[in-house]
Amino acid sequence: MLFAPRAEPDHLRLWRTTPFRMTVIFGAVFAVGVMALVLMIYISAAGYLTQQMDKIVLGQAGALSAGAADTLPDRIAQAQAADVRQVNYYGLFSAEGVWITGNVRSLPRDLAIDGVPRELHGSPFHPGAQGVAKRLPWGEILVVGYDAKVLTDFRRILARSLLEFGGIVLLLGLALGAALSSGPLKRLQGVQRASEPILQGDLTARLPVSRRGDEIDVLARIANTMMAEVERLIGEVQVVGQNVAHDLRTPLNRLRALLYRTSQCLGDGQPGHAAVEQALKETDDLLARFRALQRIAEIDARERRAGFAEVALEPLLRNVHELYEPLAEEAGQTLELELSPTAPILADGELLFEAVSNLVANAVKFTPAGGRVTLRLEAAPEGPRIQVIDSGPGVPEGERESVLQRFYRSPSHQQTPGSGLGLSIVAAVVRLHDFRLTLADAGPGLRVVIDAWPRA
Repeated sequence: MLFAPRAEPDHLRLWRTTPFRMTVIFGAVFAVGVMALVLMIYISAAGYLTQQMDKIVLGQAGALSAGAADTLPDRIAQAQAADVRQVNYYGLFSAEGVWITGNVRSLPRDLAIDGVPRELHGSPFHPGAQGVAKRLPWGEILVVGYDAKVLTDFRRILARSLLEFGGIVLLLGLALGAALSSGPLKRLQGVQRASEPILQGDLTARLPVSRRGDEIDVLARIANTMMAEVERLIGEVQVVGQNVAHDLRTPLNRLRALLYRTSQCLGDGQPGHAAVEQALKETDDLLARFRALQRIAEIDARERRAGFAEVALEPLLRNVHELYEPLAEEAGQTLELELSPTAPILADGELLFEAVSNLVANAVKFTPAGGRVTLRLEAAPEGPRIQVIDSGPGVPEGERESVLQRFYRSPSHQQTPGSGLGLSIVAAVVRLHDFRLTLADAGPGLRVVIDAWPRA
């Protein structure tokens, strides 16, 4: 079966290239590394700023509590008025917790009165603000806080820088990946175009090799070497097969003529007449096999699309039905014809007629008397579909690939006359047209399907 590479969107082909994927992976690793570095810088800076805020609130609390008690409200008001950045918080409360002065109107609930700096939560503090609460010698409670506006601004700057830098790195990475991938992608497309004739059966075609000597060139050289060896071996096999078939055909014809004359000289009932008739029949079988082998070689050797034209399948199948209907009636079978309107296809009409004829002849041969053979043409979404369905013994699933090979005979049909080359001719015709040949169970019997549209 021949398969052509399936066309893919440009973004999928770009993603499948190694340079693009490696660039994206390296970019992702770099971005994660930068994010980890920025996180470490933020953690270190936040720890340092927290230590500084602890020192500030402890120093301010110590300075305020060192003065006289009656001047403390005034000193708090002066400190609050001097705070132009509005990052300091002060609060003076009675021993019972009643507010006296300051911009802290109530005691923070999560701030213990033990003189140890702790983080302040809730409004109006920013995340990370530090504060201390201590009881003064005369019983009042002093609260001093320092807001984390600097830490908040620092966090915002880092986040904005990280987003902007990440976006730039992402765009540059994608652009660089696309630029690095465009060259290999174009070369791979050239290799793909060069491989299409090989897929179509031209073993003389070779893949392009540049002067770079990179991995693509290494693989192309290996493929070219393999193709050259395959071409040589197949050529030798074809030459040997054709020469053998040609060289043996003449002596076999002479042998048949000699046996025929001997049979004519010997009358019925004379000694040796039956043996001569059997030898004549075996000789005819050998000649039929050689003719089939040469026919397969002729089909395989044809130029692609040589002799192809628009072929209407309905009259072609009607002619096959008319040709084999008397043979089916003689065998006590029913040969049915089911036709659906289909569009003409590009094909070699003579070869297609030969292939369908072989399928019908094969079905008639293996279907017992009283059986049914159906020749059907139907319109599938992709194109015409030809089916030959019989009610015979069928082919086991494990042998359906083998019966397409030359000279293969099923163990259950060894006594049935034939050369084992009929389906090989059908397979050669289907292969020439890039059609699809399928053997399936008909329950009972065999269903042979030819999807008459080029494979993609």
